Amino acid sequence: MFDPLIITIQHRPYVFLFLIVFLILATLHIGLYRAILWLLWGYLIAFVSEYSSIRNGFPYGLYHYIYEAMQGELILGGVPVWDSASYPFIAYASYSTACFLLEPRFRKCLIAPHLSPSRPFAVSVTGAILMMLADVVIDPVANLGEKWFLGKIYFYPHGGEYFGVPLTNFAGWLLVAFIIIAGFQILEKFLFARLRIPATGAKRFPYQALLGPLFYFGILGFNLAMTFYVGAYGLLAVSSAITAVLLVWLFRRLKRPFSPFSRCRTPRGGTPL
Repeated sequence: MFDPLIITIQHRPYVFLFLIVFLILATLHIGLYRAILWLLWGYLIAFVSEYSSIRNGFPYGLYHYIYEAMQGELILGGVPVWDSASYPFIAYASYSTACFLLEPRFRKCLIAPHLSPSRPFAVSVTGAILMMLADVVIDPVANLGEKWFLGKIYFYPHGGEYFGVPLTNFAGWLLVAFIIIAGFQILEKFLFARLRIPATGAKRFPYQALLGPLFYFGILGFNLAMTFYVGAYGLLAVSSAITAVLLVWLFRRLKRPFSPFSRCRTPRGGTPL
């Protein structure tokens, strides 16, 4: 068990780096226990979806892993553990970006939104769309993994309409993203809150609400860099355009007035003044 895990970390350090960033940001936002629950919930939904899709084509369309390219790595039920583990941090980045874009005016200085958004359905739908758009950037370059350090680890037997990726894949990501984000909010409202799970490690500090969007665009930036590296310039142009549109939306949100930095102080307890 430990040898495959060590080999997986050695082969996929970027995934585990993103996971560490997720755990730090999510802990500061919603607390350590909920961050772990988000990770477990997101992984469960991702694993079930991938387990199903490599066997019957739902929800992403049929694809196959090339296990020879992942020898020694941790694989569960035919699904690479590190692959399913990427869903929770992409979902959290998308969710926190949706909160930033849609939630009413934050308190002073872009303090992060509360755990339960005031518009949960709108946040869930927008977060799902953001996660699907992230995959529009990620999956085509991942499909070219033989040209960079990812390796050729999977393929679509029937090809695909979008740079070799079937459109069903993006529909599947939209569905799975909505289940992860909306499902967690439902669990929070009807289970976690009633169990009085403490928000251990959660803090509130100036400009915290920007961390989620920065994480989201950091994930996109990494994949844009890989797209440039492999020389897929047509894909790079389309992916860059998608990223630019999202950045414009973000900057329009930032242009709304908020309290000056001189007033962005928090007392020792971490609660904004």
